[in-house]
Amino acid sequence: MGPAYFTWFPQLPVEIRLQIWQLALEPEAPSPVLFCFKEGCWKPRYLTRSDPEFNCNDDELNLVFEFRHELLDQAGFTVPLFSVSREARSVALPCILSQELRRGQDTASCIFVRRYDPWRDLLLLPTPAILRAFLVEPIERLFEPDLDQKYVNCPHPLISRLAITLSGLASLETCFFGLWENCHLLEMVYVVIEEPEDMQERQEGHHWEAVSAHDAVYVWDASQRRMTWCGEHKRDEPLREVFAQMERCTEGLVMKLVELGKDRFEMRVVHAVPR
Repeated sequence: MGPAYFTWFPQLPVEIRLQIWQLALEPEAPSPVLFCFKEGCWKPRYLTRSDPEFNCNDDELNLVFEFRHELLDQAGFTVPLFSVSREARSVALPCILSQELRRGQDTASCIFVRRYDPWRDLLLLPTPAILRAFLVEPIERLFEPDLDQKYVNCPHPLISRLAITLSGLASLETCFFGLWENCHLLEMVYVVIEEPEDMQERQEGHHWEAVSAHDAVYVWDASQRRMTWCGEHKRDEPLREVFAQMERCTEGLVMKLVELGKDRFEMRVVHAVPR
């Protein structure tokens, strides 16, 4: 049996057709998009006169070492409506522009891409090895010949939200505070409770999102100087071991959060869902 066609669609009033196209349009990603960390994003740069921090008196003080998040692999999005008709495209285009999507390599397809946005996306550390690389790369890089023995200014990277897997969380059980050594702006850690094998692979037109796995949130209470649970969580539920591991990891965190003057920090459990 062949596919069904609504042959009367072109005869409908324009207003109704536009409404149907609008309903067929996939909404903006409701959950944070996951961007996998990769090595090589820490780069040295010499400040120019257009930079506010530029030192016009001593050029040796103009060397900075930055995390260039625009070098992360882009996330893919498929917008089929863009390739249906001119009318459908007119509905899809405002959504594409609002999400800051750009055409992929194949400009004839309906595949778009978007760069990492530190204010709405999550930087994913999918394995303990990648987590370790994330922690040690900026330190080891400073001892390479082009930077060794030089005065280097290291501004805090715009990383306020990280996603780590259960195996990564386990590897941090005695050194969870190490996440703040290079990420002083960190305020949220999402724990991915499963580890899909293909989560690190780039799939054209697709991306991964972090979808909530539980309502309970483990939060920093700055007034009491302790971590506490917000929302009901039971010790006998399937995620009890995950909750217990989160508690163990943060046992030595109080001094670090107080030292940094943190008013906010929280941990959540999520699923990694392909889109």
